[in-house]
Amino acid sequence: MLFDASSACVRAAALVIVRAMRNTSRCLTLLVAAALQTACGGAPPAPPEAPATPPAPVAWAPRQGPSLEQLMNVHRATSPSPAADGRTLAFLSDATGLAQPFAVDVGPAPVPESAWRRLATDPERVQAVDLAPDGRSMFLWRDKGGNENTQLLRGDAAGGAPVDLTQAPDVRHNRGPFSADGRLLAYASNARDRAHFDLYVRPTQGEAGPPRLVYQAEGQNGPEDFSPDARFLAALHERSNFDQDVLLVDVEKATARVLTPHPVGVDVRFQSPRFTADGRGLFVTSDAGREFMNVALLPTDRPTAAPRFVIEMPHDVDALELSPDGRTLALVANVDGYSEVGLYDVTDPATPKPLPRPEVPRGVVTGLTFARDGGALYFGLSQAMSPDEIHRLDLATRRTTRLTAGDRAGVDTSRLVDATVERVKSFDGLEVPVLLYRPADLRPGERAPVVVSVHGGPEAQTTAYFSPVVQLLVGRGYIVAAPNVRGSTGYGKRYSHLDDVALREDSVKDLAAVNRWLRARPDVAPERIAVMGGSYGGYMVLAALTLDPDLWAAGCDIVGIANFRTFLEKTAPYRRALREAEYGALATDGELLDRLSPLHKVDRIRAPLMVIHGTNDPRVPVFEAEQIVDALKKRGQRVEFLKFDNEGHGIARRENRLTAYGDMLRFFDDTIGRVTP
Repeated sequence: MLFDASSACVRAAALVIVRAMRNTSRCLTLLVAAALQTACGGAPPAPPEAPATPPAPVAWAPRQGPSLEQLMNVHRATSPSPAADGRTLAFLSDATGLAQPFAVDVGPAPVPESAWRRLATDPERVQAVDLAPDGRSMFLWRDKGGNENTQLLRGDAAGGAPVDLTQAPDVRHNRGPFSADGRLLAYASNARDRAHFDLYVRPTQGEAGPPRLVYQAEGQNGPEDFSPDARFLAALHERSNFDQDVLLVDVEKATARVLTPHPVGVDVRFQSPRFTADGRGLFVTSDAGREFMNVALLPTDRPTAAPRFVIEMPHDVDALELSPDGRTLALVANVDGYSEVGLYDVTDPATPKPLPRPEVPRGVVTGLTFARDGGALYFGLSQAMSPDEIHRLDLATRRTTRLTAGDRAGVDTSRLVDATVERVKSFDGLEVPVLLYRPADLRPGERAPVVVSVHGGPEAQTTAYFSPVVQLLVGRGYIVAAPNVRGSTGYGKRYSHLDDVALREDSVKDLAAVNRWLRARPDVAPERIAVMGGSYGGYMVLAALTLDPDLWAAGCDIVGIANFRTFLEKTAPYRRALREAEYGALATDGELLDRLSPLHKVDRIRAPLMVIHGTNDPRVPVFEAEQIVDALKKRGQRVEFLKFDNEGHGIARRENRLTAYGDMLRFFDDTIGRVTP
């Protein structure tokens, strides 16, 4: 028995209980516990603690963090391209106000910006720079005014004025790989039909002849890698952002076969095909039969063979690259928005052997590329508190060295704010990851206004990269919340499909859940929450303001979609099929597209709105901005419109960024910051 009823302790306890029950002012449960404790010689239980007194309210005040001019003049270095001899590194930087090609001599210490060499002077944005494997040529890819009709230019690797090789300003040319010997360069072009991309190969030197068509087909086709003997070209055929096939193109015969046949309507991703050293296989990333993008080996001599997964993990592999000798495979795993670099010995491609984990700073890694001798790996690294710089990983020591040191414009990056990863439950119990940036000097009881920032895509992800706009807002005293709503990548196949077509507005409900979560926080001013976003994120801004008008105090739409029907009608022809796979088809889903379009609910918008757009935008035409602005003006609703005639899908030029984000900060100060000039 647990108790002996004859014990004195229990009898005494019973007597105390009887006496205590006469006092009706006490809780019976507490009396029983106290009686037993007292009768048995113990101390009575302590009374329950009073709830903590909440801090007294403190008026929020704007801060004076780094200025917009400073943050927009924090220069970045991206997209490394090492020379064949390993002594020179080319890369892109916005040091001049627009992305341009630079070079440094690789050394043991970061090279300051004052010692960078500019490889070319171009009045337009350069999208990529490639030093050819032969060590003699430099190739540039650039468009005009943000129109994304990329042209190919060739110059001397030592610098000088590049020559336009394509001379077709109304045609888009998509970047491709070099052959191992550097004699050939592949690319895709929509010269034949603006809705379709064919594959071309051209010599890299002299007047060796014009480009040669090696594959012609409908749809989106892009070159990825040459076989070691340059006889074959691995390419991707893209039906949507979640459905691709790997093609094996015979360069001499100009024929191709599909290596990854699968049923139409069954989405399977294949990305980053890289030939093994013997040319008999391809490493690819794929989600065939699984949730995450992992590494598989694909035989090139058996076109119907299923991919065999050789590196598996519960995360997406965002990128992979193979050393020129085919012995080392590098990959970037996406772990909750942060990059983890892994190295593998693939001397036997069927059984990759993990190598010791390299020392790579925590951040977001982009632009993997190996040195020609395979002894080093180059990449760009961005961190929330530190801008993009080029790094070099020595494969022998596993140590990483920063190679560039861009101008920080007097900004003490150690005083910037890092993100914390939070989880918010949405309307159906789904957990939505949120990167939260909180000013470090908020006082107890101070409730700050919030800007919720939504990424584009939607097949994309907000990661902890350096964002001048985020740091500007946080430095001003705003909290910034950057959610990865359903439909985002990086969290598995199922998560990325939860917003498809008719489920579109479920992602907007995620935004509402984030808003309500913020309102419950003691450091948030609940009636001063704004939403901003670009591209698809711009649509999310407009959708949030129409579906939940009572939750949002202001919105900023940057190159966003207002009307899905007109967007699909006017977007660049080569993009329409890809976007219809995500949003719905014009021919069959017109009624749904209309129902989901914020323009048709514009009468519900009550919050002030700022709209920013580029005239040359080929993805989301400026007509989307003009429609929503005109509709709001007719209703007498407050709306501000910034249109840039020399920009496309986003704001690339520093002078325009200063204007756009300066006005945006003033707009938020006036609407949710309640700050008057």
